[in-house]
Amino acid sequence: MRNKKKMVLVSLAIVVVFSLWQWLKPYPPQITLTEQEHNVVDNLLANPTPRCIGRYLVDLPEDFNTPIGTVYINKKEIESHRIYLPAFEQRIRLREEDLRKIKPLHTEDTPFLKNVYPLPNGMKGIIFETNSSRGSPDAFRNLEAHIYTNGVAFKTIIETVNPDGERYEKNRKKMPELYHNDVAIKLAELNKLLTRLHGRQENEIPTEKGFCFPNGFISGVSGVNDEMEDVRFSYRSKINPLLYIEFSTDNYLHEETSMLERSSTISSGLLNIQTTTLMKGRREINKLAAEEWLVVGNGEDSRSGHTFVLNVNEKIGSPQTPMFSIELNHGPLPDETLSQDAVVAFWQKITETLRVRPGAI
Repeated sequence: MRNKKKMVLVSLAIVVVFSLWQWLKPYPPQITLTEQEHNVVDNLLANPTPRCIGRYLVDLPEDFNTPIGTVYINKKEIESHRIYLPAFEQRIRLREEDLRKIKPLHTEDTPFLKNVYPLPNGMKGIIFETNSSRGSPDAFRNLEAHIYTNGVAFKTIIETVNPDGERYEKNRKKMPELYHNDVAIKLAELNKLLTRLHGRQENEIPTEKGFCFPNGFISGVSGVNDEMEDVRFSYRSKINPLLYIEFSTDNYLHEETSMLERSSTISSGLLNIQTTTLMKGRREINKLAAEEWLVVGNGEDSRSGHTFVLNVNEKIGSPQTPMFSIELNHGPLPDETLSQDAVVAFWQKITETLRVRPGAI
């Protein structure tokens, strides 16, 4: 009985010591690389420059230089293309010709193109007011805006309503909240947004308040008039095409629980897809509280590879504390040129540069 009691005490002591060691050990752990791995990582990290992503900055190597992605303001996509001014002028001229040729399915909804509005204050561009579709009643319309600034063409579309026609009189009485003319209001909102849009080079870092995305920048205070910002885009390495990084940020979403607080659910899911956790934990990066989770897939094809995720402000996303997420993907494996330790070291170097852009919010 005495020996059994002693064994229980020893076991408890081991558990306490191990738990204390787990709690005190530094995170993230130091990665020891071979000389060859050092050279590979240094090559991938060569000539880093700050990149503006939403209202944050991250330093990326020059090898990562062609972002692909989408940006939404108030859940409406803003498209951007770097083109010359004559090409832009030809684009909107041809677009107007195409819109004039569209025939609504019902004659009472003609013409499809209702109005054409020049942009104010000498801005280069135009706004087309059209039916929302060929088959919809012409009370429901789109405002399709095109603007050219600093070598970049932008396009965005918002919905509007104009039920002033005689045929909508009964609808206006029955459903005044839906059938009311808001074209003038929506035009003013759209023009205000367009005045804040600026074309931007990849390495150009704004100094004023605002929100960055590929090719562009929208000036203004975060969350002004409850404006929702949402951007997601990725970079692929030209040195190693199996390696790419995706960034996403918004100023309105927040989760009830953080990634690490959902550990049990996530771990169960990873087990089902033959994925192993390499490490996970909390980090403080330039005064930002972050959580990360690094896994490797042991399956075939797309499930064979590294996926690393780091989240900031996941539970407190707001205009003042925008959510920010970085995801690295490397695969499918095997990759003879880039070892697992090298990928982790590369990840740590990239993520430790994350910070809020001064003056952005």
